Amino acid sequence: MSFSDAVRTYAAQRGLALPPVQHPEPLAALSYPLELELKDEALAAFWQAQHLPGRPQPVVPAPMPRGYRTTTKRRAILDPKGLALTFPGAVPSGGGLAPSALDLPEHLAVYAFLLERLGRPPGRAMASVLNWVIVRGGPGALAVILNVNVFDARVVRAGKHLAEALQQTPLGVRAGFLYLDPSGSDYYLEARRPTRTLSFKRLFGPDWLQVEAEGVRLRFPPTVFSQVNGAMVGVMTATTGALLAPLEGHTLLDLYCGYGLFSLTVGRPAAAVLGVDFDGPAIEAARASAAYLRCADRVRFLAGRIDGEFLGGRLRPCRLPEAVLLDPPRQGTAPDVAAALAARQPQRVVHICCGTDEIPREVEAWARVGYRLRQAVPLDLFAGTANLETLLLLTR
Repeated sequence: MSFSDAVRTYAAQRGLALPPVQHPEPLAALSYPLELELKDEALAAFWQAQHLPGRPQPVVPAPMPRGYRTTTKRRAILDPKGLALTFPGAVPSGGGLAPSALDLPEHLAVYAFLLERLGRPPGRAMASVLNWVIVRGGPGALAVILNVNVFDARVVRAGKHLAEALQQTPLGVRAGFLYLDPSGSDYYLEARRPTRTLSFKRLFGPDWLQVEAEGVRLRFPPTVFSQVNGAMVGVMTATTGALLAPLEGHTLLDLYCGYGLFSLTVGRPAAAVLGVDFDGPAIEAARASAAYLRCADRVRFLAGRIDGEFLGGRLRPCRLPEAVLLDPPRQGTAPDVAAALAARQPQRVVHICCGTDEIPREVEAWARVGYRLRQAVPLDLFAGTANLETLLLLTR
């Protein structure tokens, strides 16, 4: 039983008809209290079916359960009937914009504007090569990324025309970029990009985005991952800090640290922090933030692929008591990560799972090396969808 299956089972028992499985926002039409009830019931059933230890805490609600996404995307599909900006897997019907109850209204306004402009003759050159349109950021500080399969003079010229038009609107678009992905990958930012050609071009505006949490402002490049629910970032850092506490006199090892969100907020009480991520631009941004915040002597960042070989060979043993934080991508950790970390004998581990179905595999991996699940705190980071972000506290 998957978590999504459990949600649908309990919805059916209540006589609720949900959209098809492939729908990107299957719970968005429900009242939010009802959605939370479904998720609590489904998670408890999933926990029992997977024979997980203990029981999860009630789902922590989102302060903005609708209209919250600060990173959004639309697949561009051009056919003889027109251009559609739609969700992956959706079938366009003669062009148009796929609606959303979860995207920020400011993002939807940008998509509507671009759709109209791309339908005009000057915009058709861009429409013909578009893979994705991505909008990032909050009101008044939006960035638009046009993911295209060709970079040539015609496309760059069309991009500049769109950039000029965006700057003349009251939509709050502060920056625009072209991003090359000849493969048309579903991974709209993380695709394998050409190494010998220009792959990212700034059209206008600053080349960074910004997030604020725990009173700290952090900047990062527009292609770097950040949480899509900006309103939940503070909840997430506060909950993580409470699970890891006390950090005084400890070293915090922050794996998959990205641009340093947890290292530079949750890690403030720690004696030392080491953040690790494979994404070079994210690590550069984290180092710049540490320098700006004048804590680079205590908070360091290292680029590397997070697997057993790296953890066992590149990281020195820790002299202080150690706590570990892992926030891997949806597919979870490499098979040898838990064993390599257990060899360091951390006192506490907080493992964040953004794919609920990955929890059994990760908990089992930790159990094999002597760590037991003590607490599971699900956050409704993806309100309106059949997903949760779950924080797992493990100890020896």
